[in-house]
Amino acid sequence: MDLLHIRVCEILGISRQELADKLGISVATINSWTSDASRVSQTTKIALELMLENYELKQIIKKAQEAQEAIKNFNPEILKDFR
Repeated sequence: MDLLHIRVCEILGISRQELADKLGISVATINSWTSDASRVSQTTKIALELMLENYELKQIIKKAQEAQEAIKNFNPEILKDFR
């Protein structure tokens, strides 16, 4: 059973209602996917997969920005005692 919609809700931290709002469908439609995954259209599957990919990319960007900030704020003087 494909529970992609549940994974999207869990990873993004959103409710089924919020997911329905984002997809422009009713929450009843989303609830029907739990018992019959074949009801999820190919277009919807792609949209759900893209939502996950977008979330993952945002996390990567966030970590890169944090690393960049750490490098920018690095003070080489703190290493002088190790020389």
